Amino acid sequence: MERNEFEKFWKAFEIIAIGFVLLGILLVLYLIRGLLTPFIIAFVITFFLSPVVDYMEGEGINRTFAVVLLIIATLVFLFVSWKLTWPTIQTEISSFQKNAPFYLSKTQDSLNRAIELLEKNTGFIPKGAMQKAMQQKIGDFTSKTGDVGSLLRVVREWVSIFILTQVVVFFLLKDGRRIRKIFIAFVPNKYFETFLTLLHEIDQQISNYIRGQLTDAFFVGVLAIIGLYSFGIKYAMFIGAVAGIANIIPYIGPLLGITFGGLLVLIDTGSIFTLSKAVGILAFVKLIDSIAISPLVVSRSVNVHPLMIMMVISIGGLLHGVWGMLLSVPLYCSMTVSFRILYRGFVEYGNW
Repeated sequence: MERNEFEKFWKAFEIIAIGFVLLGILLVLYLIRGLLTPFIIAFVITFFLSPVVDYMEGEGINRTFAVVLLIIATLVFLFVSWKLTWPTIQTEISSFQKNAPFYLSKTQDSLNRAIELLEKNTGFIPKGAMQKAMQQKIGDFTSKTGDVGSLLRVVREWVSIFILTQVVVFFLLKDGRRIRKIFIAFVPNKYFETFLTLLHEIDQQISNYIRGQLTDAFFVGVLAIIGLYSFGIKYAMFIGAVAGIANIIPYIGPLLGITFGGLLVLIDTGSIFTLSKAVGILAFVKLIDSIAISPLVVSRSVNVHPLMIMMVISIGGLLHGVWGMLLSVPLYCSMTVSFRILYRGFVEYGNW
C-alpha cells in the first residue's frame, strides 16, 4: 500500500513539475518577447514551406539545394509581385500622405464632438479632461511619425529582421529534422513513444492551421482588392491587403478588416453610399470565404468555442501584440493537445 501511495505521489509530483517547467518557459518567452519577432516569422514561413521542401527532396533533389532554390524562388516571386503592384501602391501612398493632415483633422473633429457629447451627458467626467488627453496622444503620434530619426530606426529594424528571418528559415528548413532528432535523443526510452506522438500532433496542429490560414488570407485579400478596385473605391489595394491579413485572426479579424476599410472610406469621402459599397464588397468577400474558400483551403478547422478563441486572441494580443493575436489560436490548440496526451499517459495508462 505504501509503495502504491508513493507512486501516486511521485506521479502527482511529476505533473506539477511539468506544469512549473511550462510556466517557466512561458515566462521566459514573455520576458524576451521583443526579440522573438524574426523567429516567429521564420517559424510561420517554415511551416508553410516545409511540405514543398519535403516533396522536392522526395523527387531526388538535395535538401540544401532545394531549400536555397525555394527561398530564391520565393524572393523572386515577392519581387515580381512588388514590381507589378508598386505603381498602384505608390499612387495610394502618395495620395494618403497628401491627405493625411486632412484625415487627422477630420478624425479629431469627430472625436471632439463625441467627447463633448459624452461629457455633457455624464456628470462624473471633468470637462475638457478627455479632450486634453486625446490631443496629447495625437501630438505624441504626429511627433513620432514626423521624426526622421525614428523612421530610419524603424526601417533599419525591419531590414535586420528580414535578414535574420531568412537565415533562420534556411537553417530550420535544412536542419529541422536533425534538430528534432537531437531533442529526441535526450528523451528516455519509456517516454519515447509519447514524446513522438506529442511532436507529431503539435506539428499537425500548427502546420495545418498556418498553411490554411495564410492561403485563405491570400485569396481573401486578392478578392477584396479586385472587388474594391472594380467599384472605384479609393485605396483598394491598401484596404484589401489589410482585410486579407486581418482575416488570419479567427472571428475578430474579418470584423476588424471591414471596420478599418469602412472608416477609411468614410473619412476620405464622407459618403454613406460609398461606405455602403465598400462594406458590402468586404462582407460579400467574407461570405464567399466562409462558403467556398475556407472549407477548401483550411485543411483542419479549429475545434474551439468562439468565446474561448476571443479570450485566447485577447490574451495573445496583450502579451505580444499583433503576432500574439495571430499565433495565439494554434499555440492554444497545441497546449490542449499536449495536455490531452500527457493526461492520457499519466492518468489513464499510469505510464507516461
